[in-house]
Amino acid sequence: MDYLDRLEKPIEWEKYYIYCENSAHIGKRDLCILREYIDGRKYSVVLNNIKNGVPFPYPRKRILNKIGVDKKRIVYSYGEAEKYVLKIITFLLHEKDKIFAKNLFSFRHDQGVRKAIASLVNKADISEYYSYKLDIHDYFNSVDVDRILPRLHKVLQNEESTYNLIKEILLNPFVINEEGIIIKERKGIMAGIPISSFLANLYLTDLDWHFQNRKVIYARYSDDIIVFAKSKVELEECREYIESYLAQEGLTINPKKIYYSEPHNHWSFLGIKYKDGVVDISDVSLKKMKAKMRRKARTLYRWKIKNNASDDRAIKAYIKAMNNKLYNNPNKHELTWTRWFFPLINTSDSLHKLDTYLLECIRYIATGKHTKANFNLRYQTIKEYGYRSLVNEFYKKLAPLDAGS
Repeated sequence: MDYLDRLEKPIEWEKYYIYCENSAHIGKRDLCILREYIDGRKYSVVLNNIKNGVPFPYPRKRILNKIGVDKKRIVYSYGEAEKYVLKIITFLLHEKDKIFAKNLFSFRHDQGVRKAIASLVNKADISEYYSYKLDIHDYFNSVDVDRILPRLHKVLQNEESTYNLIKEILLNPFVINEEGIIIKERKGIMAGIPISSFLANLYLTDLDWHFQNRKVIYARYSDDIIVFAKSKVELEECREYIESYLAQEGLTINPKKIYYSEPHNHWSFLGIKYKDGVVDISDVSLKKMKAKMRRKARTLYRWKIKNNASDDRAIKAYIKAMNNKLYNNPNKHELTWTRWFFPLINTSDSLHKLDTYLLECIRYIATGKHTKANFNLRYQTIKEYGYRSLVNEFYKKLAPLDAGS
């Protein structure tokens, strides 16, 4: 039965709701909105419009500024009614998971970052290999729609109505920009819309299978790829194949995110670095977190001065904000920093560096300077304000890295 026909059955929506309810990635507020959406059968209007040939609405385009870097990200979105229809279609598309190779780890129920890292670091002789890591520039919005549609049609040959809907969405060149003006542009598979995750997996699936069939150590997570080889010659062959394949698909590589490693030197992937059995936070991830700590400290210091607030109040506010970012945020139900990294690493080296830097930021809020006088604010006092050491928290929750989710 076609997915669009299945969406008319309330039982399918209940299955989707139960999945979301059991997921660790959706907050209570969003779950309530979904419950109201399902109970009100708000999807019926969208399904009726599709059935009656009413054109699917234009997506809205947003340009997001990435904090701390001179870089912008373009994302697209639909209204609530259309968004949830696309979300449940994406959920049902997981039934097609068998078309993907085992070395693809993005947006799959039984895969993920932890499995991606484990698939590499658990190789007994991985330290003996050369590696090549790359990142595809603006992947989602650069996908050639004319090239992906025949592949999608092959996958959805028994779901013709669903295919036609996705085809209509992808071929429609119009979007609504941030000023509310309808413009025409090339937008690929549109980062931000629910179905783009499945399409991002599909577009390069032949590349994934190429390396799996040849038993090459390789992993892809959406637009991040890493490949390993026993010799420089073999690695060069892999590199040439990947770059040729991507060029053929109309994709380009981000030159600033190309990394090579030799045996017994560290390599990095998905925010993690590895060297001779030691799995730690990558230098890039460490730098990003320090930047967040620094920006927040400066913001709180300026707020303290402007409002003539006490050191205690400003420091407590800073510690609370960082604890939410690092450990848990009950208000936003987001994947916190430690929930992401703690299951992946087996050393506290980078955590110790972050602890040291966080204490510097806390003391900076008191003085506005980085001097020895900052140590007048005792460590015990900082702990009483609510400070939690990353190293201590890590060893409380330490578990061996395995292929579990």
